Amino acid sequence: MSAILTGFLFILLAAVAGGAFGLQYRVMRVYKVENTSLLSMFCATVPIPLIACWLLLPGWTQAIARAGLAANAVVFVFGFCWGLGAITYAYGFNLLGMALAASLLKGISIAIGSGVPLLRHWERIAPPARVAVIAGLGALIVGTAFAGMAGIERERELEGGRKAGGRIFWIGFTMCVLSGVISAGANLGYDRADVIEEAMTTIAGRDLAWRATLVRWMPMYWGGITALIIFMGGAMILNGTWRNYFARRSGRDFAISSSMGGVHFLAQIPYGVGAYYLGKLGTTVGWGLNIGMALIVATSIGFLQGEWKGASRRALHYLQGAIVILVGAIVLLSYANSLA
Repeated sequence: MSAILTGFLFILLAAVAGGAFGLQYRVMRVYKVENTSLLSMFCATVPIPLIACWLLLPGWTQAIARAGLAANAVVFVFGFCWGLGAITYAYGFNLLGMALAASLLKGISIAIGSGVPLLRHWERIAPPARVAVIAGLGALIVGTAFAGMAGIERERELEGGRKAGGRIFWIGFTMCVLSGVISAGANLGYDRADVIEEAMTTIAGRDLAWRATLVRWMPMYWGGITALIIFMGGAMILNGTWRNYFARRSGRDFAISSSMGGVHFLAQIPYGVGAYYLGKLGTTVGWGLNIGMALIVATSIGFLQGEWKGASRRALHYLQGAIVILVGAIVLLSYANSLA
């Protein structure tokens, strides 16, 4: 199997997990958003990665130490931003609805999360690949914009034709835009963590190179969970919702939220492995592919759940156009990677 196909399959796995992650918020009975997000993110960033590193990467703590404080601090800060992005998205989601919130987040995250690594590695990329990557990323942004327009149309129909506007709308809009900017920290931090991976391969050898991508995430995870503990933990203390963890009949919610931590883990680690196999453009093309496919997966899940039942032809045409454009962008980015 070629390296590019291997990378694509790993990123597809990450995209499926990423697209399915939001399902937990729709099935909670006792937990509030802060309960669910903190528990699932804790499982995704603390016990599961520690077990994975213990099993797959002996000596990973030495690699963290060898990379140095400065390198780890940079990745930690990007991880903290990623954690804040998850928080602002949760609030924006509640104010704008899933369709518009997701399209805003993903469109901005593609532009920043893929664009900055592209500029960082610009000199290493062949000119034809540069043009194809820019065109592919542009198509992804257009596709997410169409998905957002479809969501706006559907939500207007559900609300009896009310136009978006007012203070609440703009607060939600601002939250989602902010989330899109800082959520890109996940990929920016991963890209900057290359020195940690290099330290890992120096210790463990090149035979473990694909596994060494796992250690890149560790400072990122520590930053992300720190943000959630501060803000979501603080919200639970202020609102008294920490009691939901001990409420009657909360066991079901606990099981779903904690298992979704494993899903979230699968939304990132396979992405890192896929980016490794894609080569020079791994953190540029790989991020775009991941976000684009995740949006398609989330949309498909919405269809299966009946979210678009009764939607007008106009809304469905926007959505169909979004999917066609996203698929075309994915093909173009795959082609661009072959030119690098």
